[in-house]
Amino acid sequence: MPKGKFNNPIERAKKISDKAKKGSFFNCIICGNKFWRKPSAIKRGDNKFCTKECYFKWQKGRPRSELFKNKCREGQNKRNEGRVLISSKNKLIRQSNEYKRWRLEVFKRDNWTCQKCKVRSKKNQYIRIEAHHRKPFAIFPELRFNIDNGITLCKKCHDKEPKGKEIFCIK
Repeated sequence: MPKGKFNNPIERAKKISDKAKKGSFFNCIICGNKFWRKPSAIKRGDNKFCTKECYFKWQKGRPRSELFKNKCREGQNKRNEGRVLISSKNKLIRQSNEYKRWRLEVFKRDNWTCQKCKVRSKKNQYIRIEAHHRKPFAIFPELRFNIDNGITLCKKCHDKEPKGKEIFCIK
């Protein structure tokens, strides 16, 4: 018989499945049961609990502040606290009626046309347009709703524009 060949198809299938099966076995930190996880789950860190029930048991006895600390990476806690508050505030502003009105006025003034490449949606060709702040939204809060600070750009041109602090970086 040639090297590496199997007479029995069951042996052959088993050999192939063993090669394809990657991952590891772990012990649950709550109940101690042994369980298997694939590499992508291990990479995410899903290798401590065998079931959701065990995870919830572990979570139930912990103080709330400790749960949030574990969700942030080391060294990121202090840096992210301020950022979360600012980003949620900016998100609320961008969802406001005043912002929506500003955006619509900029589009009307520019006739729904990209001011860089002069492209516009046609009957069977949809072009996404966006309102761009010439002076950054976050740095110049007094100009957020000033129509002269806005310009209509297509998605392609808007992605090429520098965002926020990039314009005013001091090197």
